[in-house]
Order: sequence, then C-alpha cells, then structure tokens
Amino acid sequence: MGNIITFITAHWEDIFTVYGAVVAACTTIVKVTPSKKDDTVWGNIVKILDFFSTAFTDSDKKKLAKK
Repeated sequence: MGNIITFITAHWEDIFTVYGAVVAACTTIVKVTPSKKDDTVWGNIVKILDFFSTAFTDSDKKKLAKK
C-alpha cells in the first residue's frame, strides 16, 4: 500500500493530465459520432467518475442547476 501512495504522490500531476486527456478524447468521440450507444456508455463512465470527483459537491450541483 505504501508503494501505491508513494507512486501517486510522485506522479499526481501526470495522473491528472492523463485523466483530463481521456475525458477530453472520450467527450470528443461522443460528440462526433452519430451513434447513441456511445453516449450511453460515456454517460455511465461520467457517473462513475463523478462519484470520485471532489470538484463539485451536491450543493454545488444544485446551485449550477438553478442557473
């Protein structure tokens, strides 16, 4: 477990860079393709990623929904 934490601590910027690139690429693919199946898959992936996200809390989401 200590090795994982050490790795994450040493490479956190790289991890976020890869995460951002994957999100951007997947979002682009979903927008460009006419298929609705990939929209559904990507929607499920976003829900999973949203669970681990610390960017927006439930109260933040409610405030954004009001606008």
